[in-house]
Amino acid sequence: MKKLLIFTILCLFLIACQHHGSRYNPVVRIKYSKNSANNTNSSSNYVSITQNPWQYMLNQIDTNVPENSRVNAERERLLRNPKGFETIALRSEPYVYYIINQLRRNNLPTELALIPLIESAYDPLATSSAHAAGLWQFVPITAKEYGLQRSSSFDARRDLIASTNSAISLLQDLNKRFDGDWLLTLAAYNAGEGRVRKAIEKNRTKGLPINYWSLDLPTETMHYVPKILAIIDIVKNSKRYGIKLPDCNYENSLVRIDISKNISLAKIAKYSELSLDELMTYNAGYVKQTVNGPFHLLVPYVHAKDLFKKLQAENLVANEITELLQDLPRANMPFEFRSGFIKNSSIVSKESFSKNVKKIAYLVKAGDSLYSIAQNYRVKITDILQWNNLKNSRVQEGDILTINLVNANPI
Repeated sequence: MKKLLIFTILCLFLIACQHHGSRYNPVVRIKYSKNSANNTNSSSNYVSITQNPWQYMLNQIDTNVPENSRVNAERERLLRNPKGFETIALRSEPYVYYIINQLRRNNLPTELALIPLIESAYDPLATSSAHAAGLWQFVPITAKEYGLQRSSSFDARRDLIASTNSAISLLQDLNKRFDGDWLLTLAAYNAGEGRVRKAIEKNRTKGLPINYWSLDLPTETMHYVPKILAIIDIVKNSKRYGIKLPDCNYENSLVRIDISKNISLAKIAKYSELSLDELMTYNAGYVKQTVNGPFHLLVPYVHAKDLFKKLQAENLVANEITELLQDLPRANMPFEFRSGFIKNSSIVSKESFSKNVKKIAYLVKAGDSLYSIAQNYRVKITDILQWNNLKNSRVQEGDILTINLVNANPI
């Protein structure tokens, strides 16, 4: 897919590098996620998606990044502007929770969540000169093939939910067609399957290697895959490179409110603390800035409850608030996000926890102590010890504690 460089800061990332030769033969393996959709017993060493999706990605990365001139050149360019990289990575905050969780559900490498960083700088309003649109930059023909409908009022390519699901289907299909080779898969995602197959056949006819590094592909694609590998290496070794990964807050992730009738985003802005520009970005699929079509409104978690109440008073909502990650394994869920224990899978406030929630799982963070955790939830240290079968009060970062909020005092 052709991309338009929409942010000045991103230009540094996407400058074409000099071709350093076309034949590289190191084996590059991008393995499937350690925390597959069928594995709900994740180790406490892995930080949950909801507490920090980038840390979750870091803990899942298992890619063998080769040391060759093409990858090195892309990495050097990225590291020339570390603050720029950090800024764009942080822009992923509203969307990356859903994207990583969908990759997890489909047993795909979490590193694929880096594709929108390159494709659109995580801007759902991004449009390229080739008419590619949205976070995943679908061109019209591919969008149509993968069910992303476009009308005068709604463009599904710009919708977080629809575009992410279609991008996952596309990546799965390409990976099957290229026999599990992720480098060829990514090349085909960028240039199209036809171009990659044509390059493979050309090399095969000449008796040349047919791995990604040996193919004669469009200039953009020659840089695209090394750029992704370079970013994977930077994320994997962020401390070594002095890069600060986003410290995301789940309150800024998007949740869904189902709307019962047409309503303009401008009117919704009046009901909320969100600006029209913010609502337009989160709901970029609505071409005319009016909620219709799929009738779902995406807003950050932190604004959802108050907005829902105001819309409900006007008979504008159809259902309860829906968390986009409500299928996450319970063992991974931090406080305020245990859908299995929340009535109607709706967001609830801290004040209503004792009514709706039996227990929560708390992931111990750096600096936590059993005393501070007990103080925060107004429970007894002895109770926490009992609930978790602990013999002493020593806890360490990464431990998962069960806290029974039925027995907790109101906060």
